[in-house]
Amino acid sequence: MDIALTSTVIEIVPADLGRSLTFYRLLGLAVPEPDGAHVEVELPGGNKLAFDTEEVIAGMHPGWTPPTSAGRLALAFGLGSPAAVDELFERLVDAGHPATLKPFDAPWGQRYATVTDPDGTTVDLFAALES
Repeated sequence: MDIALTSTVIEIVPADLGRSLTFYRLLGLAVPEPDGAHVEVELPGGNKLAFDTEEVIAGMHPGWTPPTSAGRLALAFGLGSPAAVDELFERLVDAGHPATLKPFDAPWGQRYATVTDPDGTTVDLFAALES
C-alpha cells in the first residue's frame, strides 16, 4: 500500500488567542482577525498555521483536554539575511518574549536564534551565513 502524505496545517491551541496572534504578527506573519475562535494564516511554502481556542478543539474532539505545559513542538522560520535574524530576534525579545538562544553563527552555516511564543512553543529563526 502506497500512502502519500501532504503536510498542510500546523495547529496551535493557545491559552490566550489574542496574545498568540500578536506574537505571530510581530514575527511577521499576516495573521488575519479571527473568525470566532479560529484563525489561520498561509505560511511561505504553502502550509498553513492555524489557531483554535481550547473550547473549539474540545467541541470537535470529545474527551480532549488541553496541555498543561509547553508542547514539544518547534517552528522554524527562514529569513533573508543574518542581519534579519538579529533584527527580528531583538524585536521579539524587546516585546517581552523569552529568548532561549541568542543569535549566533552556527557551524552548519546559518545565523541562528530561538525565542518562545506566549505558550512556550520554540520558534527558531535562521538565515544562511554570507560567504
